[in-house]
Amino acid sequence: MGHIKRGLIGIVAAAALLLAAGCTTTGGDSRQNLRVMLWGNSTDIASIKAPAAAFEKAHPEIKIVWETGDCGVDYAACKTLVAGKNMPDVVVPGSWNYYDMVNDGVIADLGPFLTKSNVDLGDFTPLVVKALTSPKDGTVHALPMGYNVQSLYYNKAMFAAAGLAEPPADGSYTYDDLRAWSKKLTIDENGNNAESPNFNPQKIKQYGYFNFAAGLIQPGYAPILAAFGGGILGGKLGDQCIIDKPQTIAAFQYIQDLMWKDHSTITPQLQQEEPGYSRWIKGQVAMQQGSHEQVQQVADQNPTLKYDMAALPAGSAGNATLIQIHNWAMYQGSKNKDAAWEFIKYMATEGSGKQMGLIPAYKDVALGSAFAQGAGEPSHLVDAQVTPAGWPKSFTNVDPANVWAAVSGQDGFGPALEDVMSNRKTAEQALSGLCASKINGVLKLQK
Repeated sequence: MGHIKRGLIGIVAAAALLLAAGCTTTGGDSRQNLRVMLWGNSTDIASIKAPAAAFEKAHPEIKIVWETGDCGVDYAACKTLVAGKNMPDVVVPGSWNYYDMVNDGVIADLGPFLTKSNVDLGDFTPLVVKALTSPKDGTVHALPMGYNVQSLYYNKAMFAAAGLAEPPADGSYTYDDLRAWSKKLTIDENGNNAESPNFNPQKIKQYGYFNFAAGLIQPGYAPILAAFGGGILGGKLGDQCIIDKPQTIAAFQYIQDLMWKDHSTITPQLQQEEPGYSRWIKGQVAMQQGSHEQVQQVADQNPTLKYDMAALPAGSAGNATLIQIHNWAMYQGSKNKDAAWEFIKYMATEGSGKQMGLIPAYKDVALGSAFAQGAGEPSHLVDAQVTPAGWPKSFTNVDPANVWAAVSGQDGFGPALEDVMSNRKTAEQALSGLCASKINGVLKLQK
């Protein structure tokens, strides 16, 4: 590489500049280049390129230039591209970093394009549209690709062997029920379950439950907190500390007790040895909380597994779940905004489907062959995944005030969460007074 001739370097550099500027390609191709950056695995990317091929056919004047990169999943990567003046025209931000891009002016307000088009935001899942609508000024800077919902997966054979009825698909059961099932479904090497006086917690061969709270991540614990009436942050902008509410403490204690009192649930230590979702797929765990991506993982890794899904149970405040959204957005500095809009509009509406394995958010597409009626889908998919998006207490992980990263880190509640999940302190000991002593100070620094 160090011996490439200077003339060739000049040609390569010129071509790169043309690409970055969105100019037409060389070699007699007069189409307009549209740079689209994706992230995810090969299956995710293929699921996007398939409907995009129909878009290109309908728009012969546009050539999609596909790129892969972390911009969208990781906002820091976007900052690097912006600084280098090399942002693509279209990116896929997640709900977790959407407002980072909105508040910094990185992605364009779609209001003017929506006004000129026939796209009706009322045709999308209401909770998704609400999450994408800025609480500060009512603007919308993306259209949804689709969304994930946290639901309960369960092993049908294990429930049958324990003499248990399967969880009601519509979520008409409670976290107390889940805890009782988890103990009955946790079996040691001698066949004793966790309710037996002879149960040996040091020799467990089958666990009753796995929750991603063992990995200290929000999709695991957040739905339980909401169902108990608690949470981490509240308020219109999600910038008010509520982590030391009695309901939040009760929810975290519930999770801790599943792990360390009942010994029925994967702990952080076990999670480090082998992820709990992998143990569930292998048939070593009876129940797990997860999103739709698990369906494809089962198909790839253990297609003979007999399982189904149910909506998450109710706590003292009712049923709740966490929704994560992937979105189509255009770069504010794009020179190809009209082409970018046409692409975004198509992919979110006519081209809507199971892109990246997500639940389609447009009209009733989720109920058809593109999702619920697709091959290999669990029989209770609609009850478990689609219906909960309309629950009053369901919520998304948007961050309008851009404070989550600071609050959840080591300067925020991170150490307290580690103490609870590792059983070093009770939830009350770890969380009581945490808002006044620590979190409110962190929030103040973010304003």
